[in-house]
Amino acid sequence: MSKTQSLRASYQEGIPGPWLEGSDNVLAVFEFGHSPLESTDPRHVPVALRQLGSPSMVEVWRCDGPIKTGTWDRLRFAQGEKLTMGHIALDLRKTGDMRESSRLAYDILQTYLQQSPHQWPLKIWNYIPGINQGSGDEELYRRFCLGRADAVLIDPGDRPPLPAATAIGSPADEPALQVYFLAAALPGLDVENPRQVSAWRYPRQYGPRSPLFSRGTILRMNGSQQFLLSGTASVVGHQTHHENQVANQLSESLRNVYSLLEEGYRLTGDSQARLDDQGLLKVYIRNPDDLDLIRRTLDAEAPAEIPRIYLEGDICRENLLTEIDGVVSMQRT
Repeated sequence: MSKTQSLRASYQEGIPGPWLEGSDNVLAVFEFGHSPLESTDPRHVPVALRQLGSPSMVEVWRCDGPIKTGTWDRLRFAQGEKLTMGHIALDLRKTGDMRESSRLAYDILQTYLQQSPHQWPLKIWNYIPGINQGSGDEELYRRFCLGRADAVLIDPGDRPPLPAATAIGSPADEPALQVYFLAAALPGLDVENPRQVSAWRYPRQYGPRSPLFSRGTILRMNGSQQFLLSGTASVVGHQTHHENQVANQLSESLRNVYSLLEEGYRLTGDSQARLDDQGLLKVYIRNPDDLDLIRRTLDAEAPAEIPRIYLEGDICRENLLTEIDGVVSMQRT
């Protein structure tokens, strides 16, 4: 697989079963609109966010196999030759407070990685039920950030304490906090966006502990590079732009994506990220009625060849209506 993508991520029509049966290179299959507590296989990762639009899709990750699967504490994992996917679903009815649940999830994640052959997380996805519920510092997202910081226990200083990440609100009645990740034997190259204040440097107005993640991480392996985008929204500096204007928020999010990709090119010096059919985009939408407008805006402003999916999910700030993350291919110039 020299100079081919290490992680081959794609959207496929249908259901998880056929992808989980008899394949030696399927690392994960993500099924939307189902509680993560319904997982039937370590490689099967249900996500509570409902897909908007049709046809019904699953997200399939493939890598060099064979794939080893198992459980470790409350974490389920699939491990390929050079990459590991792990997922944690904590039943909040049993673990209680969001801060404690978040701390527990990240303690499990970090302890697992310490004994794994793939010790470096490259991207982390966090799906948080009722993310905007609660007022002030009691908001569940702020409680989640406190718990994550309790587990990480470091002062970020001038470096991102964690790699690329996404945090999105799943339905308020979903019982499980979900955290899943991609990891490798070597660290990725973390990238910050010149248009945005680094998340771990956010001012106090956004909570007692800032979010701990980088804006993007470049996976470098097998002679190729791939850009793992964090959740990217309509934030310039540290402030939300275009409040109550969903199309403009999506356009600003795309400007942030392109700015981040340019910064990645500056750091690598020889590889340009491209939105093409070797990557994918995931678009989170707070209000399902905005789907058609968001779809038209994305079709007008992003290349048609990059696959995309639309999911219903709340964004980490109540005044944000949409967010993008994804995997982007990088090619030598």
